[in-house]
Amino acid sequence: MKKNIFLTTIIAAISLVSCQKDIDIFTPNPVQPQGPDTAWYNSLTGSLPVNLLKEKLKLDVKLDSFELNANPATITTPAAQYSFPGNCCNGLNGQVVTGKVYLETMLITRKGDMIRMDKPTISNGRMLVSGGEIFVRLRKGNDELSLAPGKRVSITYSDPAPSPLMKLFYGDESNPDRFNWIPAMDSVAGQIGVFSGNQFYQLYSPQLRWINCDYFYDTTGASLVKLAANLPPQFTNGNSVAYLVFNNLRAVLPMYGNAAQRKFISNSVTAGLPVTIIVISKQGDDYYLGRESAVTNSAAATGGVQSVGITPVKKTIDEIKQVLSAL
Repeated sequence: MKKNIFLTTIIAAISLVSCQKDIDIFTPNPVQPQGPDTAWYNSLTGSLPVNLLKEKLKLDVKLDSFELNANPATITTPAAQYSFPGNCCNGLNGQVVTGKVYLETMLITRKGDMIRMDKPTISNGRMLVSGGEIFVRLRKGNDELSLAPGKRVSITYSDPAPSPLMKLFYGDESNPDRFNWIPAMDSVAGQIGVFSGNQFYQLYSPQLRWINCDYFYDTTGASLVKLAANLPPQFTNGNSVAYLVFNNLRAVLPMYGNAAQRKFISNSVTAGLPVTIIVISKQGDDYYLGRESAVTNSAAATGGVQSVGITPVKKTIDEIKQVLSAL
């Protein structure tokens, strides 16, 4: 009897080991990482980590409310002053909108905030120098309002060194992966455009949403070069963003993901400018930041492209935001 009990125990133990062996080999833990994702994409879908990263970086708008009626209204926020004429908005039926409305605003003057909001200073491939990017939206309930024909908003904010070169630009949001600034049509001063005063700007715009105060950076006769971020293979356009930040100018250019070359590459820029390349990535639940200083150098370019090596390191999202705030 003892022998039978012993034999049964041995057989059960062997079976258990055999089953455990099968489990280890054929049933991998589904929560284990499957290795880095090195895929590049010709078009980006909303489910990719890069879009979750952009949402995590976004800044909050400032929310105010006021009564919309026949009287002019001025709303002063810590960043800027917004002035609206009376009866300035029409509804979809063409009738004048009145009553309580909500005003959402944001003024961006820091390069790191331009990165956080994914609003680089570029217009149809050309580099802009910004005097400030502004978001302004009016809502009545859930309905977004637009200004009535012939009406304009006046936006005033301080700047320590305003430039008389500034012009008005509007944000083209039709392609979420390639935000673009479109020059406003020239108009009579004081009606549409930018006025540069003593340490302040005043903008007059018949449109709402994204508005920019910029000038084109002059590249006449300049030697031009593109910059490429040379990254480890797991940093792709599906999980990362890259920007070219100009150290001595209020300018930030996007570095677009090129799926064929598997690189982030900028548009052509003037040689001889000190820049910082910023790369931010979301890998699983972790975030990474890469930054590398360089001087744009056409002599160092191969085929018109200057390659800059960058190895991002793991950071918390708050540490990344802190770095961006210092740009």
